[in-house]
Amino acid sequence: MDLRQLRYFTAVARERNFTRAAETLHIAQPPLSRQIQLLEEELGVTLIIRKSRPIKLTDAGRLFYEQALQVLGRVDQMKDATRRVGQNRNRVLSIGFVASTLYGGLPSLVRKLRQNAPELDIQLLEMLSIQQIPALKEGRIDLGFGRLKHNDPNVVSTVLREERLVAALP
Repeated sequence: MDLRQLRYFTAVARERNFTRAAETLHIAQPPLSRQIQLLEEELGVTLIIRKSRPIKLTDAGRLFYEQALQVLGRVDQMKDATRRVGQNRNRVLSIGFVASTLYGGLPSLVRKLRQNAPELDIQLLEMLSIQQIPALKEGRIDLGFGRLKHNDPNVVSTVLREERLVAALP
């Protein structure tokens, strides 16, 4: 599976028609159909119901479409951020976070950072707490927000908030 196949599939899913998708992509329809067929073979599932007009996505196809859009969007972000950094237009701050920190102060912190340092390109990367320590040490993130105590002397951590945990039983 490659990015070209993801782009082809998302075009077909969006247009609901192979011919229109091929026109949008500026390719012939038979190679487009073949690439979708190869993608389905690799995944081992049918993504598109071809007998209906307009074509329809299977349940697997709908899931794959949403995931493909996210992957392609992330690739575009990655290319843009890399270009900006390479052209010295922006500095990058990569922040690792666990999803539950979205309920805390992370959104307001990011908002304030963007207001006070608009030249800063803030990259938010959702990852487990346990993944953040190696990511910090390898330079993949500059800052991490998580719920994990660690004993690594090479990583400085500060407790920002203590939370009460309650168990509820029937």
